[in-house]
Amino acid sequence: MVSTIPYNCTDSQDKSTAAPEHSLLTYDQLIERDQLVEYSANSHTSYYLFSTLAKLELRLCWRIQQTLLDEGFEQFSNPDFVKTIGIEGISGDIEGKDLLNLLPTQDFGDRESLNAMYLVGGASKYPLISYFARHTLQNPQVLPLNIFSIGRQYSQVTEENSSLLNTQQSTAITLLNISASRNEMELNLDRILNLYTHILQDFGEVRIIQKGASDLDLCEETRYVFQVCLPVSKKFVQVGELSVEGDYYSRRLMFKQKDEQQTYRNVWTLSGTLLNITRILPIVLETTQNNPKLIQKFYD
Repeated sequence: MVSTIPYNCTDSQDKSTAAPEHSLLTYDQLIERDQLVEYSANSHTSYYLFSTLAKLELRLCWRIQQTLLDEGFEQFSNPDFVKTIGIEGISGDIEGKDLLNLLPTQDFGDRESLNAMYLVGGASKYPLISYFARHTLQNPQVLPLNIFSIGRQYSQVTEENSSLLNTQQSTAITLLNISASRNEMELNLDRILNLYTHILQDFGEVRIIQKGASDLDLCEETRYVFQVCLPVSKKFVQVGELSVEGDYYSRRLMFKQKDEQQTYRNVWTLSGTLLNITRILPIVLETTQNNPKLIQKFYD
């Protein structure tokens, strides 16, 4: 199976108020002109946000937080660190090759020890899903559970160029849906896909790609990747993803529900990054330049 594009949502912004294309700047040019970001000399992926860009990052977090709370989601606060057992249980990658690990101490070792400590961020799926390992829901009537977390995500970066699209640390919003059955999970999948689309349409043209089997991780039945277009740079940027895991985590992590007959049954999950705030900032910069009315809606 190859990757397909099941949706392509055109933004609803008023093009009549936009500046002529030849006068528009790319996000890098806007950042340099207005001195919105300082990149650290210690690392090509370390950065500091200034002025309106720092305020916009906070405002977007608050805005989407309120949207999710209005939709009935519950907010979690997760740790930034996960040990090898959590990484292996969730992704199947016992070495955590794409993750950042701490130097060994008396409490944990290096990668090869299989007792390493990884810096993944509170908005990563690893601490969120690990919370439910070896957990039994005694009252399955609470399902479906819809959970989200706002915080940092950390990942390895090999490219040398400094850009908000290429950072080891990102501000992100991740979510987890836990359902009682496959039918319930599929109903929630439609609802959450619509939620993604509703939130992302405010930022411009949205493209949703359904990944093929060769691109999937061990835990996934399928994955949807969400991209938004940089209007001046003229390229699509991945800002989120949603994985359909089925009952994989329930079987893998011994996460169960107990029904009225005291029988243990599997639960079904969906999870992913709803929005990478750091990556959406360049899109907002390019979209709203020379048009204060457009950027104001993110503060309403």
